[in-house]
Order: sequence, then structure tokens, then C-alpha cells
Amino acid sequence: MVYNLEQLGPIGFQDLAAALALQTFGAGVQVMGAGRDGGRDLYFKGPLIWQPAEGQSSEVWDGYTVFQVKHKDQLAARPQDDTSWLWGHVRKELDAWADPAKGRNPVPDHLVIITNVPLTPVPGSGGHDTLNDNIHRYLDALADDSRDIGDGAERKAKLARLSRLRKWRLWDGNQIQALLHRYPGVRQAFPGFLTATDVFANLAEIAGSLPLDQLEPGLRAHARTTLIGEGAIYFDEAGSSDGKGLPVHEVAIDLPVTVGSGAEHGSVIRHVLDRGEHMLRPTLTTRRGPRHLIVAGAPGNGKTTISKFLVQAYRAAMLAGASNLSGEHQDVISGMEQALARLGAALPRHRRWAMRVDLAEYAHEHGTEEDTTLIRYIAERVSKRSDLGNVMPSALSAWMRRWPWFLVLDGLDEVTDPTVRKRLIERVTELVTTAEGDDCDLFVVLTTRPIGYTENIAPTQFERIDLDYLQPDEAVRYGTLVTTVRLGNDQDRVEKIVTQLRQASDDEGLRNLLRTPLQVLIMTIILGGAGSLAPDRFSLFWTYYEIVFKRERDKQTSFNRILQEHGLQIQQLHERIGFELQARSESGDRSNAALTHQELENLTWQVLDEAGFKPSSADADLRVKIVTAATRRLVLIAPRGDEGYGFDVRSLQELMAAMHLTTGPLERVTQRLRTAAASPHWRNTWIFAAGRLYSTPQDHQHQAVVELVETIDEGAEARLGTIVPIGPRLALDLIDDGMARSWPKWRDRLITCGLRVLQGPGPADLDFLAIARILVRFAGTGDTQHHLVAEGVRDALGGTPTAQATAVNFLTLLSALAKEADALPQALALSKIVPRASMNMPDPPPNGWADFEEEIQTSPLSGDSLLKVTAAATAIRQFSQGGGSAPDAEAILTVELRAALEDDQVAQVLAAALNHVVVHEPTLVAKLRDEVLPAVHRAPVGELLR
Repeated sequence: MVYNLEQLGPIGFQDLAAALALQTFGAGVQVMGAGRDGGRDLYFKGPLIWQPAEGQSSEVWDGYTVFQVKHKDQLAARPQDDTSWLWGHVRKELDAWADPAKGRNPVPDHLVIITNVPLTPVPGSGGHDTLNDNIHRYLDALADDSRDIGDGAERKAKLARLSRLRKWRLWDGNQIQALLHRYPGVRQAFPGFLTATDVFANLAEIAGSLPLDQLEPGLRAHARTTLIGEGAIYFDEAGSSDGKGLPVHEVAIDLPVTVGSGAEHGSVIRHVLDRGEHMLRPTLTTRRGPRHLIVAGAPGNGKTTISKFLVQAYRAAMLAGASNLSGEHQDVISGMEQALARLGAALPRHRRWAMRVDLAEYAHEHGTEEDTTLIRYIAERVSKRSDLGNVMPSALSAWMRRWPWFLVLDGLDEVTDPTVRKRLIERVTELVTTAEGDDCDLFVVLTTRPIGYTENIAPTQFERIDLDYLQPDEAVRYGTLVTTVRLGNDQDRVEKIVTQLRQASDDEGLRNLLRTPLQVLIMTIILGGAGSLAPDRFSLFWTYYEIVFKRERDKQTSFNRILQEHGLQIQQLHERIGFELQARSESGDRSNAALTHQELENLTWQVLDEAGFKPSSADADLRVKIVTAATRRLVLIAPRGDEGYGFDVRSLQELMAAMHLTTGPLERVTQRLRTAAASPHWRNTWIFAAGRLYSTPQDHQHQAVVELVETIDEGAEARLGTIVPIGPRLALDLIDDGMARSWPKWRDRLITCGLRVLQGPGPADLDFLAIARILVRFAGTGDTQHHLVAEGVRDALGGTPTAQATAVNFLTLLSALAKEADALPQALALSKIVPRASMNMPDPPPNGWADFEEEIQTSPLSGDSLLKVTAAATAIRQFSQGGGSAPDAEAILTVELRAALEDDQVAQVLAAALNHVVVHEPTLVAKLRDEVLPAVHRAPVGELLR
């Protein structure tokens, strides 16, 4: 069989070259990673042994050998054209090594050119001899002084460098084919050689002993079915006019992303696709470091749209060129190709079988079960979609061992119950660990919101990347795209909306609303509906509801009269449903919460009854009409198949939950917000709720929000509020939302509270980067704002050693962040901040452990409470003494502290004791913040908010 080397693409072919070199010469071959490689794709130092092969004798190269990989995307009709292309690339490499200014040191003793170009063997005139002759002539020309101008110093310098090159060899396409037949293990690791037509037809050769009678028909049907059935998004999820699903490739955008510690930036789709082009089988991969990705993004940042797009890209690549496709299949594949070209990418060359798992659905169906693995769940999903009988988990595991996979696990943030979440993370870790042990080419992408993500799942396996906010020009481009898709040929309306969007991008007060794809989409809908824009998220989303409501009310349908006459009841129903779904999705088996038909009827009955209607008698017809309307779509309430009814976009559910939370006396509202403040599940709802209180010119409401944030950690011993406060980060979230922008006295108090975040130990790199971005953006909005941030940084620089370290870390990020945020010059000036000249540096904190012990020993606790506080105190002591390095100490600390904090009296004693040592124990504080308290924060609170 002749393998399609062009199909691999440059990344895949380089991986193949590395795998073959390692098989041929052993582990001494060093593989260079991504980035500048100094002309070395691979290299070997020491004796390189060439085994005898056809036409070549055995020999030993002793010294420094460099391997250069050259991949041609499409071979020419004439072999001599391919030879000319290859010589052009080889000549550029020789030029670079010869030039002292290029800095390629050392020059290799030996060179191996690896290429997919097949060189013809005709003596004297074939490609092989032509390339060798060209290299000889190149070197001979450097030794020729007949054309020197002056003393020939430049030529002599180049000659001196390349005179080190003693020998070279060519691994052309023919040689690669021979090596693939020699090394079947490598060949089987790269099934991406096959054309789409061959993918399923050659399963027997690729998969060996797979039970094909179970697997092949199901996988074929699944790939075709899901290419059509799972490739749509619904603009009614964010306000279209007709409820029709649109292919995800028509509206996808490649979002900016920050990688690692924040030093590297890129775009998420290209980053994922580039990673997926590598062969990730552990025994053969050239990839260094974690193979899998965690993509973290704020609400509305397009995580689900991106996940659907990426899965569709791999499905399209898997099926492209197959003969048994319908016209609709062909249209989707062609659309994906065009969309990827628009984004500067192409269909994946390294074909992977793709699957997307909604983690909320998985948790809802199997979250409480001990023995359900992700593979078993995927087998169930494949069986349901193929309609060809059951695919066994064992068969699917065998398929994963033989064929590359791309698996998206979407929505970890929607799994909030601590027990279910812990079990789910164990299942994810189990999957990737088993895949590594089985030497699988598996690529997993897991998505989540950053708030509440503290587990740092399998850090040797997963790398975290964070979706960034859109820049104004990116937002305008996306707004233009989605408006064109929504409105089609109505160019006048498109142009009007895009013009207004550009004006908004130039307005400093509105620019912060253009940060996420969802918010941009909503802005275009509001502008299209002649609505006005306010500079905060709550007003943006609520105006959107009003626009959609008006649109539905004004339609000539059988339900428009209900909306005209009972708009307040419809709104209350939205709010009640939003709260009920938000509350029930905290529980382990209801992560993918929806209302049943009966529950929808019950809530409708309650809303009408509370308004004075008689839903069981005189107004029963009204109740039936409202419920019937919801079975189609009632403004934002939509049917969700067999699951029931709910909101298609989670942020809209959270908006309505916030409306419900902020209904009633202000004292009751603030108590609800105090209860929900620490929960990551309720954080977006919380910010919407605060935004609602700021959306009206009621000064007492604004004051209540600020005072709540300032005091949120007082009396919160059950979550160690004074040790690991949540108030500063909550304040920064409100600042970044923009709700207090027009109220300087409240804005300034919020930022003062937020700057206390610099007093504690810095969080993980990407979390701290998010904090730094908020402070930089705020400092760039005016002189007063700059002064407030500068003073907060100076306070930290003159504070405890922990605060000083955090402030220095912040200052190292400033220059890049100020440019990234397109901030005013004041933000750049922050990088020049130094401690106040008159400030006396604090004395080293006293060792408070004696006071810690005294606090524990003199506590009034007894019985089980005394045992709990003693065990927790012992665990804290052991963790501190070991510097947090002993794994057992970490596990014991987590278990004992969680148990202790469940008892209010024990929590009070522990908080008092920890206050004596917290100043000089930053590692302990970070451990509490990142490992222990997140489980406490995730405890369900919905029932307490009613």
C-alpha cells in the first residue's frame, strides 16, 4: 500500500519523521519542539549508525547530525518541479548555516534531509542525483575565489562554516514509504495517511482484531448523523427571529487566548487544531508537556460554540471525500472548509474521530453512579445516534487504542455538586491516564468558566488556556458576521447596525460591552430593534429581553394577545423558572436542569394565582394558553426535547434568576446576596443582581451593594472569610462589569475593596492575570482611577512579605497588559510605581503558632467538636511544618478542615486561631483558597434563597 504523505500536513509529517528517526537510530535522537529551532527539527550527538539498505552500505557518522524536515503540501505533475522546490528549501537552509549573522551554531557535521517529495532514481538526471549535485556545486562555489571582490572575506567566512559539513543523506518520499513498511508500529500510529474513502474500508488493517461487526457500522453512521445533527446553533438562544438552527461554521469566530503564564497569546481554534495535528501517542509523540487542554472562558465567551465548531471540523475532515454522502453532508463539509479558510486554517490533516460530551448531561444521567465511565457513556451516545444496535464499551476502547480521537468535554462549570464534581473529575483523570497507559492518540479539550475552577486537573496531562475578551475591532468583525447571517440580503439594515456597532466600539463607556461573542450578538439585536445601549451587562441583557418580548408581542400569531395583555405575568414566569432551574442545577443529579411539563404548569398556576387570577376555574384557559405557548417558544423559554423546558443560553437563565433574587424588600434581597456570594455557581447571577440594583437611580440600593461587598467576609467563619476573603474579588467583578461607572463615590469604594486582593498570596498564573487585567483596564479610564490603583499597589509594596511579592508580580505584567487593553497612558505609568519614600517597612511578622495553639487549647468546645478542632489544628500544623510538600499532609488537611468547617462553633475557633498565623503562612493560605474552601463554596444554597 502506498501512503498519502501529503495528507499528513507539515506538523503531522514532522511527527512522522521524528518517529521514524527514533525507530531507526534510537532514543538519542532529540526532537525540537515548537518555535525557533535554529535549523534543527531533530538532532543527534555522537555515533549515528546507518544500517545497510538497498543501494547504501552501512556506516557510522560520529559527531553532530541535524535532521531537516521538508513537507510539500501538494506534489506537482512533473517530478522535476518537486525537485526544484526541495532544492530551493535546502539552499535556504545552507544559506542560513553559512551566514555568521544568522547565529546558527554549531554548524552540523552531518545533515539528513527528510521529505515527502519522491525523488526519481534515474542516474545523472533523476531528482536524487540532481539534489546531491546541487549541494556539491553550492559547496564548490564557496571554495571558488575567482569571483571574489576585494579580499573575499564574506565568502571565506561562509566557507569556514560550511567546511564542517562532511556528509549528508536524503530520506525522500520513496524512502519514507519503505520505512513505513519496515516499522508497522509507526505506520499504525499514523492512520491519518488514509484518504477519507479508506478510513472505514481499511479498519481491518488499521485496527487488527477489532470487533468490526459491532463497531464499523455504528461509527460510520454516527459520523454521518452527527455531522448534520450536532452542527447547529440556534439564534433563538440569543434572539433570532425564526428559531431556525444555523450551521455553526457560519457564525464561528476564532477567539483570542492566553496560554500558560500569560506570556504567549494566540487564538483558540488555531491553537487547538495545531495541537491536534501532532500525533499524541505517548511512545511516539514529539509533543513535550501536557497533551490535553482546559479552555476557560467567561460567561458568553463562546465555549460551547467553539467546542461544536472544532468537533465539526474533525468530523468534516473524517468524511471529506467519502462516496456515500448526501448533498447536505457535502454542503456542511464545504461550509467548514470555507469557514476555516476565513479563520486562516484548514480542515485537520491528522484525522481524529470526534465526540463532544455535555458534562451537565453526563452528570444528570450518571453523576451519582460509581461504575459509569466516560467510555461507557460515549458508547451509549454512539449507539443511540447510529440506530444500528449497541456499540460495546470494550469495542470503543479498542477503537481508541487504534485510531486518533478528539474528545470535547464541555461545561465542567455546570457540574456544581461537590460530590458529583469530584467523581466526574476522577472519571476524566481516569480516562486520560488509561489512554496514556494504553498508548492512545487521544486529544481531550475540557471547557469551563474560570470562576470556581480550582482543581488543576491532572497538571501533567492538561494545560490550561484562557479565552480573552474580544478587542473592539474583533468585536465589530464578529458583529458584522452574525448580522449578515441573521439578516441575509437586507444590506441596508446590516449597514445601519454595523455602523452603530462601530460607534459603540469607539465609545469608552460602551466598549466594555463588546467583550464576548454573546454580548456582541445581543448588541446587534438591540441595535436592530431600535433599542438604546447602557454601559453595564444587566441593562444590556434586560434590554435584550425587552426587544425579544416586543418582537414576539408584535407578531401576528395566536399567542401575541397573551403577551399584550399579560406581559407582567410572562416576565414573572421567566424569573421563577430561571431561579428554579438555577437552584436545582446545583444538585448532583440535576446539573442539566429542565422543567417537566407538569412543573411548568405548576409554576404557571402559581404566578397566575399570586396575581389574583383563578387558574383552576375562570382563568384556566389562560393557564393552558401560556403553557401551550411555552411548548413552542415563549419569549426566552424554550422546549428542550424530552428533557422539558428551560433556557437555551445559561446566561439568560442566570439573568432571570437574578431578577427573582432582587424581588422584595431590600433587606431580604441583600440577605439572599450575602448567602449566595461565595458560590461560583451563583456568581454570574450575583453580578446580574447587583447590576439590577444599580440600574435605577436609587442611592440607597447602590449603598447597600457596596456595604454588602465590604462586609461580606465578616461573620463568615464557616468559610474562613477573614482568612481567605471573597470580597476583594467580588468587588473587582463589579468594577469590571461597569455598573458603578457613573457613580464615582461607589466606584471608588469598590476598587478600594478590590485592591485588597494584592494583600494576599497571588493566585495561579492565569487567575492572577485576569485580576491584573481588571486593574489595568480600570487604571486606564481616568486620572482618579489611576491614582486609586497606584495607591493600592504602593500599599501592597509596603506591606507584608506576601503582599510585596504579589505586588511585584502585578508590576511585572503591567507593560504588556497596558498595551493589550489599549489603555490610557496612566496604565503604563503604573509600572514605575515604587514604595512610598516615607513608608517604614513592617517588622517581620511574629511567629503566631504559640497563640494558635493557645486558641485551640482554651476553646470551650467539647465532645465531637473538640475532636474535630484538634484534628484540624494538627493537620494545619503538619502541613505548615512540611511546607505543603508532603502529599499525605495535603490530603489530611483537606479532609480534616472540611469536616471541621461543617460545625459552626469549630469554624469560629479555627478562624480565630488561624488569624494568628495567616500573615506568615502564604502557602497555607493558598492551600485553603485553592484546595479546601472551593468545596465549601460549592455547597448548594438555592433552598436558602427562596
